Amino acid sequence: METAILSTKTTGGFRPDIDQMETLGTQIQWLDIENAEAGTVLLAAETDGPPIHFHPQQEETFYVLQGELAIYKQDGWITLKAGDMLTIPAKTPHSYKNTTQKPVLFEFHITPRVRFRKMLEAMDVYVKQGRIKGTDFKSVTYLCRVMADFPDVTQSVKPPQFVVQLMAGLNKLFFRP
Repeated sequence: METAILSTKTTGGFRPDIDQMETLGTQIQWLDIENAEAGTVLLAAETDGPPIHFHPQQEETFYVLQGELAIYKQDGWITLKAGDMLTIPAKTPHSYKNTTQKPVLFEFHITPRVRFRKMLEAMDVYVKQGRIKGTDFKSVTYLCRVMADFPDVTQSVKPPQFVVQLMAGLNKLFFRP
């Protein structure tokens, strides 16, 4: 299903609700879209997105507002440019990253609503507490803990979900909540 898109945000009007630029190279401004969990994302230059994953119940649509966004879908990478849109069906492995020297601004719409926003907000709590500081081992265990707590929202493909669960278990054993 193609989602009717989109509000045309620009970096001048962008005001992030989640600011993880210093730790993960990303900022998110939530969008109020009926029947979707949606936001505008500013992804720093040369920044990886999430691990390759899928959403068990939701499809995700990406729409690039400014710059270029590399998206992994099923078994390969494609590049979207400003004005391009791509929908990823539920249960389809995907990810994204910015391979360019400039930031990219894009919107995502995930339908139907489940708990995606709640998952990102849970991750942001760990960022604000200083428990997620980047991609070091301890930070990765906290990232895995968040993913493991929301299996109805996202399942990791690379690394496999059992590795995410193992890392989340290590986090619970060795680090405080």
